[in-house]
Order: sequence, then C-alpha cells, then structure tokens
Amino acid sequence: MSLKLESVDNANTPEEEFVWLKATSKISLKGYAIVDRTFADEKISNEFRHIFFFPDIEVEKDDWIRLCTGEGTYRKVKSKSTNYIHYLYWQSAECVWNDNGGDTASLIKYTLVESVKVPPVKK
Repeated sequence: MSLKLESVDNANTPEEEFVWLKATSKISLKGYAIVDRTFADEKISNEFRHIFFFPDIEVEKDDWIRLCTGEGTYRKVKSKSTNYIHYLYWQSAECVWNDNGGDTASLIKYTLVESVKVPPVKK
C-alpha cells in the first residue's frame, strides 16, 4: 500500500481530532478510505460506523496527510522539510473516535467494481 496510517490524535472536539497518514510513494488518494470499525462492546466489526473517502488529490512520496474530524477547507502547506502537509476535513460536527480510546482506525484501499441506485419502496 502506498499510504501508511501513522497515528490518531483523539480529542474532545472534532476540531482537535486528527488522523495522520504518510505517502510512501507518489499516488492519488482516490481509492483510499479511513473507517472506524469499533462498536460499544469493543469488538471489531465488518460494518463501518464512520467512513471518510479521500478525494482525488495527488501526493508525493513522504508527503503527510492530516485528516481532521471537524469542518474546514482542503489546503496544501509546505513543511519545514522538502515535503508537504495536505490538510483534509471529515466535515463532522461530532467526534468520530471514542473518548475512552479503544476504537480501531483502519485504512482501506478499494476499487469500485459496479454500483446501482436503489429505487424507493413501491407503494
């Protein structure tokens, strides 16, 4: 995988919660997602409570991606070294990660095979 999930900064407000990732090669973030897969009984589930789909943004090897749970606008900032930090936002008004810890943050790479719109229920 060309993207590495480095850490999660847990907090009491969405503006202070962050997921940190690092690009291990030049890639597009499209096709990647961060998911919260933990439920109240602290068992990992195959169902996603929260999911963030990364947009189609090109990143270079060694660039950092900081995904904030709160609201904001994408920006790319040159870091002190030669790489960039890409600031992305989940746009959530609520925290994603459990204040007590123990959640499981997962980075997934997916490929959309096929999709179909679900019609309304027939009356």
